[in-house]
Amino acid sequence: MEHAHGHGHTHRAHDFDWAAMVSFAEADAEVLMSFLDGATSALADLAAEDGLDVLRILDVGSGPGVAACALAERFAGASVVAADGSAEMLANVETRAERLGLAGRVETLVVDLPQGIDDLGRADLVWMSMVLHHVGDEGGTLRALRSKLDAGGLLALVEFGDPLRVVPDDVELGRPGLWARIDTAYAEWMAGMRAELPGAIVSADYPTMLADAGFDVVIDRIVAVRLDPPLDAQARQVALGYVERMRRHVEPYADAADLAALDTLIDADSPEGVTRRPDAFLHVSRHLFVCRAADR
Repeated sequence: MEHAHGHGHTHRAHDFDWAAMVSFAEADAEVLMSFLDGATSALADLAAEDGLDVLRILDVGSGPGVAACALAERFAGASVVAADGSAEMLANVETRAERLGLAGRVETLVVDLPQGIDDLGRADLVWMSMVLHHVGDEGGTLRALRSKLDAGGLLALVEFGDPLRVVPDDVELGRPGLWARIDTAYAEWMAGMRAELPGAIVSADYPTMLADAGFDVVIDRIVAVRLDPPLDAQARQVALGYVERMRRHVEPYADAADLAALDTLIDADSPEGVTRRPDAFLHVSRHLFVCRAADR
C-alpha cells in the first residue's frame, strides 16, 4: 500500500532516517522491476507506433532513480531529468546512474512539487509514479504536466492498484476478516491525508481528470506483481517495510486487536512475522495510465 520516496516534498524532521528511506525506496522499486520493464516497454512501443522521437524525459517525483535509469536504458537517445524534493533521493539517483553507465544522460533537479513543474522545461515523455495522490489539486497538476508536452507527447501515470497482501486473507491472524478491515482503515487514512494537503480539492476519477487536462488515455490497466514463497531476503524486507508503514497509517482507524495482528507480522523475532514465516509472499499492484497529449 505504501511507497517510499519523497514525492517532491521536503521533509526535514531531525530524526528522519533518510538513509533507511532511500534504501527501502530503491529496494521497493527493484522488487517491482517487472512492472517497470513492462511499462517502459509499452511506452517505447507506443512512441515507435506514433513516430515520436523521445529526446527528453521528465521523471517527476523520481525518488531513488530506479525508474529514471530504466527510462534512460529503454530510450537510448534520450536525456532524463529526475526531479524530486529530496536531495538525499537525488544523490542516490546520481550514484545509481553512475553505476549503470548512465551519468551522462540522467540529470537531477531539486524541485518542490507541484509548483516546481513550471521550472522543468519541455519534454517528449513525462513519468509520474506514486506521487499524484500526494498533491492537493490532482487535476491542476495534470494540467501542468500537459503544458510540458507538445501534442502527441506521452504521459505515464502510476498510482495504487489493488490492496497489498503479504499473507493469505484466510490465514489465522487475529479475528477473521482482518484484511478487509485494514483495507477500510487504510482508505480512511488516505482520505484524511488528502484532505489535509495544501490546496486540497475533491478529485474526480483519474480517467476524467486526464481527459479534462488534455490527454487521451491509451492504456488503462492494473498490473500485479506477485512474488511467491519462499521470498528472498530483499523481498522479505520490502514486505516488512510495507506492513510497518501500513501499521503506522491505520493506527488511528483500526482497533487494538487488528493492530496487534499487524504487530505480529512486523515482529522480527516471531515465527509468524513476515521475515520468518514460510508462507509470506508479496502481492503489489499498480494502476498504469499511458496517455497521449491531445491536440488543443
